[in-house]
Amino acid sequence: MKYDIERIFDDYTFLGNVHTKAQYEDNTKLFLEKRYSGLKELVEASDVASECQKFCQDVFETYKKFGKVRGRVQMNLNYFMIYYVFPSILTNEENGKDICDALKDAWNQNFKCNINYTDYNTLYDGFQMKIFGIPIGKN
Repeated sequence: MKYDIERIFDDYTFLGNVHTKAQYEDNTKLFLEKRYSGLKELVEASDVASECQKFCQDVFETYKKFGKVRGRVQMNLNYFMIYYVFPSILTNEENGKDICDALKDAWNQNFKCNINYTDYNTLYDGFQMKIFGIPIGKN
């Protein structure tokens, strides 16, 4: 495998379970400091679509069991991509939108799903404070 998927997606279940702005901000900093460098070949590729396919295939091969990625695992991988990978690429790369479009298409094709992406600020602003599960405002 070309990418160090285990390092990039380390604790993907824990990191995908985000409840507050502060937690999301801390997790994003952790991802950028320790894991974003693992995407260097992807973001610097001359043929972005092909490189995105390779990345998604590596993720699929790493997490598949009996020829497919199980539902809960795929859900957590999707959250990880949406919360960290896509926003980090959009924030840090000049051609981030083009990379994210190619990565989204490759991901959806490989995992037979339909995820989309957004930027860090939109996600960050979307967190709400809740008491007993009832939203009471932005936190």
